[in-house]
Amino acid sequence: MTDRTGDRETTATEVDVAALQRSWSRIDDDVNGVACFRGQAAELATAARHNGQPRVAELAMMIEVMCDPVAEGEEPVTREFASIIDNYLKALQQVGEADATGGETSPQEHASHDEVYLLADQRLTDAQDIRRQLAHFGYQVTTVADHDVLMREMQRAIPLAVVIDHDHVADGVALDDIPGPLRQTGGENLPIVMVSSRGDMATRLQAARAGIQVYLVKPFSPHDLIDQLEQFAPATPPEPLNILLVEDSRTQAMHFSDILEGAGMQVYVEADPLQVLNALEERAIDLILMDMYMPHCNGHELARVVRQVPRYASIPIVFLSSETKVERQLDAMSRGGDDFLTKPIEAAHLIRSVTIRAERARTLRSLMVTDNLTGLLNHTRIKEELENEVSRTRRRGGQLAFIMLDIDRFKSINDTHGHPVGDMVIRSLARLLQQRLRRSDAIGRYGGEEFAVIMPDTSREQAASVIDGIRRSFASLSHDGAGGSFSVTFSAGVAGFPAQTTPDGLTAAADAALYRAKNQGRNCIIEA
Repeated sequence: MTDRTGDRETTATEVDVAALQRSWSRIDDDVNGVACFRGQAAELATAARHNGQPRVAELAMMIEVMCDPVAEGEEPVTREFASIIDNYLKALQQVGEADATGGETSPQEHASHDEVYLLADQRLTDAQDIRRQLAHFGYQVTTVADHDVLMREMQRAIPLAVVIDHDHVADGVALDDIPGPLRQTGGENLPIVMVSSRGDMATRLQAARAGIQVYLVKPFSPHDLIDQLEQFAPATPPEPLNILLVEDSRTQAMHFSDILEGAGMQVYVEADPLQVLNALEERAIDLILMDMYMPHCNGHELARVVRQVPRYASIPIVFLSSETKVERQLDAMSRGGDDFLTKPIEAAHLIRSVTIRAERARTLRSLMVTDNLTGLLNHTRIKEELENEVSRTRRRGGQLAFIMLDIDRFKSINDTHGHPVGDMVIRSLARLLQQRLRRSDAIGRYGGEEFAVIMPDTSREQAASVIDGIRRSFASLSHDGAGGSFSVTFSAGVAGFPAQTTPDGLTAAADAALYRAKNQGRNCIIEA
């Protein structure tokens, strides 16, 4: 259905979103009204999936999930609940308009993740909990009631995985009969996860023989299921190796660039050696390939200058020269170089030499700059990244947001549930930040239960809105501890460039705002 309005067509999805907004505006404290509204959101999510609009489907599903506790009578209609739904409806309207006009994604939006089919009774608490937890981490969960519906969904789209509640399998359907039809449609490698109240060896063995990869025994933490699903997710293609080529000859620069770019690398050419430090500040470089003899300075002098900057000390430097005397080559490498390639050099030799050194350096740097528990940037690296981003933003003009987050009352979590559970909570927040933020955003574990986020090209207000959405999702997660399930919140302070013009200024302002958030009752976002 389309309706021409001005120069643009109104799509069926936009009409559904408008109807959803009108329905919400008529709800007061009526639980039945919320249940009806939830049903409309579920219908919109299904329609959007079939229409190939994953972002609309994801937001509509999140509205449906957030309504579950209220619609089931577990929680009242509160001001916080109303604010959450209002924000999701605004985001839904923006995404729907962007899809209709082909507009760009705003900083508040994030890519939708893969879909999971859950064969279970959606009225059961277990199914609702699984669905709610997965939704908060960006998974689109379609709950199906029986095998026939599941097979129809499989014809529509192949999911990331199928999760089957063994306790809900229909009478007469054996474990051996389940994987075959699914894999005939979804492929031999379709991941199938079984959750069951039975943990006996015979049932486990039967599931393994049937080709079911994962078997979780109830009660289990939803985080265990999420850990398994992340293993099935398609591997993210590695970013191309970034090579800085310092070469004053245009002909030579074009020749070497063509060879390396033909091998899938990203090559940045700098003709003036005196601009190398500026070039290194612009982007993350995996290897510097430089001519030995250039105007203004030679290669080993330039290598010494690069090595004076601590954060560039580990970048491999490979010299290119027609120099054939081994003594001079060794002398150049002793002054900061890592390898010496003699011109003329065969293309295959150049590609292999550069690839080996750049990939090894990237791997070692990753081990050095990441936090072992979360995989995020460590304290030192996130501070260096902030310095880099402030320098780039100052040169280019624009905005930059810096956020400090801290898990509320974390010590009591460790004291009550133990440090392993505390580590699980930290990992959950790290995972949520990684999935909800953009690839261009830098995320670090600042220390203990404190995190830092750098959001380039983002205003302070935009960043606060994004982080507040993550705050609401994190507060809705359920964690399992010694005393049963519990929820956790975090507080955050947001500072922005150019209001603060230095890395230290941004850090101090964000930290002060975080301190105010703690003093104002926690579980909130304060802008500096």
